[in-house]
Amino acid sequence: MTAITEDLDREDRAPAEPGSSPAGVRRSASVRGRLAFGLVLLVLVTAIVGTRLSLHHRSTPVVSVAHPAAPVPASPAIESSWGIRYTGVILLADGGGVELRYQVLDLNKAEKIHLGDAGSNQLPTITVDGTSGRVTPSAVLMHFHHGDTADGRTYSIVYGNAGGVVHTGDYVSITMKDGATLKHVQVSS
Repeated sequence: MTAITEDLDREDRAPAEPGSSPAGVRRSASVRGRLAFGLVLLVLVTAIVGTRLSLHHRSTPVVSVAHPAAPVPASPAIESSWGIRYTGVILLADGGGVELRYQVLDLNKAEKIHLGDAGSNQLPTITVDGTSGRVTPSAVLMHFHHGDTADGRTYSIVYGNAGGVVHTGDYVSITMKDGATLKHVQVSS
């Protein structure tokens, strides 16, 4: 093995033949060639991986992770006294809000909830079933009734959910000012 390396060393130190490049230039060209090949290979691999990731990202469908709730039960007492039917309790804003949706059945009876705000306390309280957790009218952020109320329209009351009292999948009770209560409404998101 030593004889081979000594021969190679002698070749490297030997004077170059006329018309040929010196050994140092040959070695330098060889190193540059390997570096160029490695660089081209790196660029090629990066391009292939980047393209595959880009195509995979575009072809992956965005799936909404909605949690549908059980059908909302009816409350004949609330429907006859307040002229509304609750249609859903939805957790909003990563759990920071609770939307209470209702449909107007009788415009004249529904006026009292549309005139209600946190100050008049005509809005309902939401209680998490089996716990002491409550969201009261003082937590109301918005009440969408748009001023042009009509039978059959759906409206919303949005409450703040301070402390995360209400969670997706919870069952809640909705209690009106007069004590009429709709029980066992599942919260969706």
